[in-house]
Amino acid sequence: MALGIDLAAWRVLLSQRLEAVARADSMRAIREGLLWVLPCLMVSAVFLVLSVLARVVGLPPAVGDMLAGLHGEISRILPLLIAASIGYMLAIRHQLPRLPVAFLCFVYVALASYQLSGQPRAAATLVLFIAIASPLVNVPLMARLMRVRWLQVSRGALVSDNVEDAVNMVVPGILTAALLAAVLALLQQWSGLAHWSLPMDMVDPGRPYFNAVVLTGMNSLLWFFGIHGYHALQPLFQLLDQAVGWNAIELLTDQVPQYPLNAGLLGAFAFIGGAGGTLSLVVAVLWRARSPGLRLLAVASLPMALLNVNELLLFGIPLILNPRLLVPFILVPAVNACLALAAVQAGWVPMATVPLPLNAPVVFNAYVSTQGAWSAVILQLALVLIGACIYAPAVRALERHHATTVHLPGLDTTFTRLQEEGSLYAHDPIVAAQQGQARREDLVARVRRMGDYEFFLEYQPQVSPRTGLCVGCEALLRARDSQGRTQSPGSFLVWLSEAGLMKEVDLWVAAAALRQYRRWRNAGFELPISINVTGPTLMSPVHCQRLVALIAPAAGCISIEITEDALAADVAQMRDAIARLHAVGAKVSIDDFGTGYSSLSYLHAFAVDTIKIDRSFVVTSAEPQGARVLEGLLHFCQSLGLGIVVEGVETDGQLQVLPASIDLSVQGWYYSRALAADGLPAFVQQCAQQARGQVAPIAPAVHPPV
Repeated sequence: MALGIDLAAWRVLLSQRLEAVARADSMRAIREGLLWVLPCLMVSAVFLVLSVLARVVGLPPAVGDMLAGLHGEISRILPLLIAASIGYMLAIRHQLPRLPVAFLCFVYVALASYQLSGQPRAAATLVLFIAIASPLVNVPLMARLMRVRWLQVSRGALVSDNVEDAVNMVVPGILTAALLAAVLALLQQWSGLAHWSLPMDMVDPGRPYFNAVVLTGMNSLLWFFGIHGYHALQPLFQLLDQAVGWNAIELLTDQVPQYPLNAGLLGAFAFIGGAGGTLSLVVAVLWRARSPGLRLLAVASLPMALLNVNELLLFGIPLILNPRLLVPFILVPAVNACLALAAVQAGWVPMATVPLPLNAPVVFNAYVSTQGAWSAVILQLALVLIGACIYAPAVRALERHHATTVHLPGLDTTFTRLQEEGSLYAHDPIVAAQQGQARREDLVARVRRMGDYEFFLEYQPQVSPRTGLCVGCEALLRARDSQGRTQSPGSFLVWLSEAGLMKEVDLWVAAAALRQYRRWRNAGFELPISINVTGPTLMSPVHCQRLVALIAPAAGCISIEITEDALAADVAQMRDAIARLHAVGAKVSIDDFGTGYSSLSYLHAFAVDTIKIDRSFVVTSAEPQGARVLEGLLHFCQSLGLGIVVEGVETDGQLQVLPASIDLSVQGWYYSRALAADGLPAFVQQCAQQARGQVAPIAPAVHPPV
């Protein structure tokens, strides 16, 4: 048991930490910035596919060259666009002028490209890194500099706000650009910069397996945090694209291609369906999952997965920041790449010699990149099935996790936590999904702790000030933890409600109240009991019928209290529920009357028997205006022939405000706190004796509940 609690606590902590990572400004800026340039990436990919098709169908070489050139030009400016979009996002966060900041971030990349132009190998890796990292450093720095008064060029009202903001960006822009230039100048003093070879190492023919595992692992980890792996690793993928061309040249010159690890192999065999080889995940879900929501999500994502686009899965399941799917998300593309390399080196599948974008359609990419080898298509389909086998255990575990059942012996019910399947959120889907995951983990942990609770009822008397007799009581739910400490209702009811368990709670309370009523009756004691029932119970035909059946044997001695917000539901259905309660003799009260939006309209719409005046009216009765409002409300209810219970009376002064001419009952600490079932008969007897003048008046309770 302790181990289970520790694991649950660890999962909650992990979800909370991942939520904090997802909400970090820098993470969100990178995600949004890379996402905003996705249309440019797609346009570039289309030009590349068209250039390949132009050559395949025999169009003039100039057409293919032009289309390939357009692809190359868009790819060349992507770092500039990425820097601008990340800078724009951070400008919003730091309340800086958006476009000037975006343009400055654009300039930073241009500056870096120029300074590193003499070291092309270093530039291939560092320019994109600078495009991502420089806004993260420079934009917050500019925000600080903008607040330095003596750096503000314009501080008057002689120009418009837009002009003033743009002018005041000049000095921070110059200083941050100078800082970047100085850092790059220092970097150029490093003798190893000219021989920077990380990208070249990734296509080293001598270690393709190691490079494949590293590259696919880096890509999956980036996507796990919601960062577009292709953009972040663009220098490496550009080199892998070139490796396809090098293979083609060697093949044309009757040489053996030397670069088995290339973009063609990764696109056709490693990233089948997108990052993480998620076409295999789709197959695994359709194969192993039982949840209709998960299966529907898989079917909906299948057409896009065939185009190697998997955003629906990334955000819908979600894959991003989901530790339960992290292992197969990393493992599947790595295994695919290694098996594909083995097949290529064994001669079963030819090396890729036709350049294609990573998001070229499945089957098409395997067939075309290998110049029409059906063995490549067979290998691709086999890898999809192998990947599905790897994903399958995680899918079953994920489904079990999203249908966690927690038994609550104290309420004789279970809690089944269902996944919010396929939810796409309006703002940042990664933050929203991770927040939802953290909330669900926290909810499960709280409900699981309630599994050790002992639930019981206490009864707060309702006394008639006119006669002094106890005329009824309200059953109130209480809980006692494993240490014997009584928990306040506010510490558990909110979580039971969020878990969707209030219908079961209402039925448990009704059954417990009926048992107590029978025990009292068998002991020769009878007192009307009222219980609180939530709207969902009355709105559910099944649960409402069970409630009616439970209280019917009490023959009207158990009444129902409904809050005003519950009455705001379907009017016809609520009328039917009240009629069914009346049919077995149960009275219906509106609880906390006067705190809702349309209290008076409820009196017209529903056949209620009693009004419970909310405590807030009693508290404000200390003021003359409040006293008049309370008196008017009481007379109004009396004129309608409704029973009246005034809640929250704690002092003699509050009791004296109530008009003696109105027949009502009072529930509050002035007469008594909530009592255990065994203590209520003695209280009722004491009230009766006091009314006959046989005992001294009941002393008010000393301390109201916290």
